[in-house]
Amino acid sequence: MFEKQLKRWIFALTALTLSGCGFHLRGEMPLAEPLHSVYLRSVDPYGTLTRNLEQSLKMSNVRLVTNQSEAQTILAITHNDTSQKLLSVGATQQTRQYKLTASVTFEVSDNRSHPIIESQTLSEDRVITVQSNQILGSSNEANLYFQEMNRSLANAVMYRLSSNQITSKINQAFHVKPATTITKKRRS
Repeated sequence: MFEKQLKRWIFALTALTLSGCGFHLRGEMPLAEPLHSVYLRSVDPYGTLTRNLEQSLKMSNVRLVTNQSEAQTILAITHNDTSQKLLSVGATQQTRQYKLTASVTFEVSDNRSHPIIESQTLSEDRVITVQSNQILGSSNEANLYFQEMNRSLANAVMYRLSSNQITSKINQAFHVKPATTITKKRRS
């Protein structure tokens, strides 16, 4: 009995803590109507970025099609790269800092490959510090950072696609009229 109540209190406390710190579950993102049927073409179709992007698109009620001719729009990931650069070496050569970079370039076109949104590049950087006695662990840490950075880039692509500027360009290309707000007149 006490354990059940304790679990409920812990759950409630956790929920309050997460909502208080600004944590929100990612959900549907408002996308232009022509983006509701998409063919996703990627240079790395089985990579972390592509999988995360597919998941985000599905959460936004986008129908991902397997044939370009069935889609209304094509979202092409033309570049998806990660790199690692040595920034500094400590005086005793025991400590090293690396700059990790992940970048993605994408574009949107209609199903006949006529460009609608020109190539756009997004990137993210992280700096990690590695001790010489932790070389093996740093490789795993770098892989985790790259996965996290690719998730973040997939979210950034979604935010960019849902922006007013891109929504407007896509709607213009497909001759979709923007939704108008209907206001009721007040009675005097």
